[in-house]
Amino acid sequence: MHPGNILVRVTHSKPSHKQIFRSKPLVILLDVGLTAELSKKDRVNLLDFFKAVALQDGRTAAECTLRLSKQQNCPNPRAFIEEVEKSFGFWRTHVVHPADCMQQLLEQVRRHKVNIDADICTVMVTTLVLEGWQRKLDPGYDVLQALNSLLFRVDLADSLFDTIEKLMAP
Repeated sequence: MHPGNILVRVTHSKPSHKQIFRSKPLVILLDVGLTAELSKKDRVNLLDFFKAVALQDGRTAAECTLRLSKQQNCPNPRAFIEEVEKSFGFWRTHVVHPADCMQQLLEQVRRHKVNIDADICTVMVTTLVLEGWQRKLDPGYDVLQALNSLLFRVDLADSLFDTIEKLMAP
């Protein structure tokens, strides 16, 4: 456990030194408990996948998904790509939360028997868990906007890789 896993929530009212002692702050401990180590190639593939999701590019997201396993056994990759592309087209026209899109995409992965390596799957599940926590703790936070600001800044790409590596290292 480190300080990044601890959140203190206090009621927001007029600041006063007396009010601090009257408020009942909540201490929230966050620990996903999942770790994984990705190769450089897996990190690049996963980053490309998240970029495609952030851009709502279904074809690229599906193609990236098919690269998330060293041994891909999807019986019909073309059908998978077409279904994912169609889904992203629908998601772009409706207000669908990014986490819901990811969950539906993972359902399509299951239906089409697309393999995803265990370490990559761990990172994806951890991302969904953290996003769920984020949604409950700060519903106004826009995950796609944050992804866009991080993923598409070239100077931050290496920094993002380093951050992912540090977060996922055992």
